[in-house]
Amino acid sequence: MTTQRATRDAIAAATRRLQAEGLLSGSSGNLSVRLIDGRVAITPAAVPYDELEGDDIVVIGGAEFAARGDRRPSSEFRLHLAVYAARADVGAIVHTHSPFATAFAAAREPIPAVHYVIAPLLDGRSDRIRVAPYATFGTQELADACVATLGDDNAVLLASHGAVVVAADLPTAMDRARTVEELASLTWHARALGGANVIDRAELERVREQLRIRAGEAEISRTA
Repeated sequence: MTTQRATRDAIAAATRRLQAEGLLSGSSGNLSVRLIDGRVAITPAAVPYDELEGDDIVVIGGAEFAARGDRRPSSEFRLHLAVYAARADVGAIVHTHSPFATAFAAAREPIPAVHYVIAPLLDGRSDRIRVAPYATFGTQELADACVATLGDDNAVLLASHGAVVVAADLPTAMDRARTVEELASLTWHARALGGANVIDRAELERVREQLRIRAGEAEISRTA
């Protein structure tokens, strides 16, 4: 069983890693993990991410928070709590202001299925990463817009703001944040070459089936 201490250290390390990779900058964006007791460990407000340590991570529950020292939770704590309340399958959230994904968010334009790696980000009824309506950062209005637009997908753009990805665990959420940025970059560059061809829903479902088969094979290999 992962301890709260280990989870907080993991969030700090993940945040520094994504900052070094260029998906976060300064103290923009935020990460969180749902704890076993139902509370949420989340990055703090106004702490440079390249200096972040496990002791800086804040644990919140409901609308209240218990800060360590003078640390307060990210301004987007309402968004994180709203997503966890709506999605029992979500164990970690990564919100980035990565350059290409944020460019699409600023244009308020969905990211289309230009590559099959988008498949795990969509629930089967979507063929693009959708854009939530604009709302002021840190507000319940933004949290509600994020939840409504995300639906059962695993990624969403926030208009004129950034991207949010969800997953069962933090490493997967990190990978999905990277994938959103990759897809936005691919779309941008494909359009510069004259256009981006889009994969249809039927093919995306075939990709998801292939991924399920491979995940099953990997599990059998680990237990054999």
